[in-house]
Amino acid sequence: SIYSSTGYWMTRLARAMESDFESRLVAHGMTRASWAVLSAILHDNKTTPAALASFIGIDCAAISRHLDLIEKQGLVVRDSSLSDRRSVNLNVTKKGARLAPKIIADSKATNARFLSGLNRSEIDQLLEIARKMLSNAEVVPGDI
Repeated sequence: SIYSSTGYWMTRLARAMESDFESRLVAHGMTRASWAVLSAILHDNKTTPAALASFIGIDCAAISRHLDLIEKQGLVVRDSSLSDRRSVNLNVTKKGARLAPKIIADSKATNARFLSGLNRSEIDQLLEIARKMLSNAEVVPGDI
């Protein structure tokens, strides 16, 4: 039965968590993809479209669309590189930097909602199991 399938339950859980987080992002005019882009610039120092595309794992055209969106919202600016005029450096604006902690709080709220009722040991076990399952598939958590 599908109800005894690990994949079924993992997929249901992932979709439910994504949906919860997405509903929180709507209040900020953001999507998970646009948050991934903003976060990668701010927290992972991915300051060029090519670095973002490689880090997030989507093509440059998609990165460009997401950058257009968050640039229109005033969250990032594209500056021409001083060393290579064809290159663009991405910088988070003050508005983007002020928004990030709110979205991080929303992410934590989503996690807290789904982890409620679990103790620290269960949470640690869950994370360890997820990492083991991903390593079995030769997927590095940073690749996701």
